[in-house]
Amino acid sequence: MKKALHLMTWKEIETVFKNDPVIIIPMGSMEQHGPQSINGDYLAAEYIANKVAENTEGYVIPVIPFGCSEYFRPFPGTISLQPQTVNALITDVAESLIEHGITKLFFLNGHAGNVPTIEDVARKIKRDKKITPVSIDLWQALTPEFKKDVYQETPDPSGHGAEPLTSVMSYLHPEMMRMDLLGELGSLKQWGEFPVAGLKKSEINGAPMNLYLDMNEISAQGVMGSPLKASKERGEKIVTHLIEVCSEVVRKLAKTKTVK
Repeated sequence: MKKALHLMTWKEIETVFKNDPVIIIPMGSMEQHGPQSINGDYLAAEYIANKVAENTEGYVIPVIPFGCSEYFRPFPGTISLQPQTVNALITDVAESLIEHGITKLFFLNGHAGNVPTIEDVARKIKRDKKITPVSIDLWQALTPEFKKDVYQETPDPSGHGAEPLTSVMSYLHPEMMRMDLLGELGSLKQWGEFPVAGLKKSEINGAPMNLYLDMNEISAQGVMGSPLKASKERGEKIVTHLIEVCSEVVRKLAKTKTVK
């Protein structure tokens, strides 16, 4: 059974839409993930979304491959859209579906930079269309307990250009990985008087605050965390887990009234 709208005719879609199915909108980015991994992290969201559609009564549209990646622009190959561009794009996608009776929208998001824009659009849809969309941020769906079981490392190797993407891409696209290009790892721990705890994260007297640094100011390789023990086996466990989580979202959303 075809579950991708872009592989169906409009007559087939018309029939499917009569049942108001969950429509999965996969999103990601085109940005650096360290010298060892490919730029197209949207490929992970695309793969997971297609598997979720196969496993459920949901349907999927083509992945949106570009996102808000401003802090990675110093690295070649990064393509960053302005927040207002992403906002307009996913608003138009959602409204096009809503015009034909769809009330169950699921943003399956594989890029943290898209998070505030997705929320802005979702709130606008709720206000204007009286429909409540849902979303999931893939990498936040890996709970501390799950990561402890999969990684079995201290400290947690998670971070941009490290885990989980290095293992995920080692599973999805092993032939494209270049672990041989990894140099000496190291990232900025202090910016002036401020400790650096992550992309934009810092603190003052224990209180969280934000810094607005670019990734190349933090790490010359674009890596925070450690990708050294990444593996195809780890990646398979992570992807399988995320497919299960997202499939459950679709099942529950299908049974939920989303119209106010």
